[in-house]
Amino acid sequence: MSGINGDKSRFHRQRKQKIARRQRNRELLQGLAEQPKPAAGLPGSKPKAVSA
Repeated sequence: MSGINGDKSRFHRQRKQKIARRQRNRELLQGLAEQPKPAAGLPGSKPKAVSA
């Protein structure tokens, strides 16, 4: 059935789900874009040799 002629509750529920999904995706992408890139030469990133 179409959203115009019938089954309006299902149509509206799916419409709200789509809108909410798009909003979550936008917030996720904005959060990823705002995170600073990690520096390449962080101290402690290389394992140290263990002497026995």
